[in-house]
Amino acid sequence: MVERVYQIAEGCIRDILEHFPHSHEKSSSVQKQLQPERFLADIYYFRICSYTEQIAVINYMEKFLREHKDVRIVIIDSVTFHFRQDFEDLALRTRVLSGLSLKLMKIAKTYNLAVVLLNQVTTKFTEGSFQLTLALGDSWSHSCTNRLILHWNGNERYAHLDKSPSLPVASAPYAVTGKGIRDAVSSNHKRARVT
Repeated sequence: MVERVYQIAEGCIRDILEHFPHSHEKSSSVQKQLQPERFLADIYYFRICSYTEQIAVINYMEKFLREHKDVRIVIIDSVTFHFRQDFEDLALRTRVLSGLSLKLMKIAKTYNLAVVLLNQVTTKFTEGSFQLTLALGDSWSHSCTNRLILHWNGNERYAHLDKSPSLPVASAPYAVTGKGIRDAVSSNHKRARVT
């Protein structure tokens, strides 16, 4: 939501001014840049209503990125939703998703940017109990380079690095605040150091 992004932009600006107070006092150009509206002006949003629109936007992305060279991150929320709702042929769905995955990896490498895909989880009945599993199945789950699983542990939110070619498996508590995602303030657990 735009209101939430605006709130996070305000929090980031407060943090910048708090942690680097002397570097921003006199420069009017910096003061002009440190406005929430300026942050919002650099965010491009595409609303997707079906899997065909999602495929079309991903196919359009290379042209868009050639025209907008400052883009450093692409977030797709949720890569799963439309393919779970509207797609009947599971074999075709797997092939289409595999093609999208390859295209997004190529885009990330070509344009030197991060691609973040948000996936949904579902429950699967296995060996007498329900377990969480990725909504699009195992083949899709293996297409990512890094997998970060966000979950609750009691009353704390945790980010768990489940898969990475260069980092060890690790977990860390975090908090969602008015300023966005921040370190967990009160943690009864030792934080795993990820370097």
